[in-house]
Amino acid sequence: MFGISGVELFLIVAFALLIFGPERLPEMGRTIGRFMREFKRAQDNMEAVIRAEMYSSDRPAQEDASAKTSPLPHKRIDPDDDEEEEEED
Repeated sequence: MFGISGVELFLIVAFALLIFGPERLPEMGRTIGRFMREFKRAQDNMEAVIRAEMYSSDRPAQEDASAKTSPLPHKRIDPDDDEEEEEED
């Protein structure tokens, strides 16, 4: 975790205990936990927004690309229309 060995972590906790005392240390731990939880939630939300924007901007490009590669739309031929054209001639 963060490149800290067990001995270094123990020294940090012992130093924090000496500075802040046993009364305030649990409160600080909860505060740090809440901060990390909120930070993770904000990070996940930001990632979701970025992914949604990326995928939504890809869709029109994909639709344009498929329209360019697809054959021309076929005109529906109605047999009744051909007869009317022949009669007019």
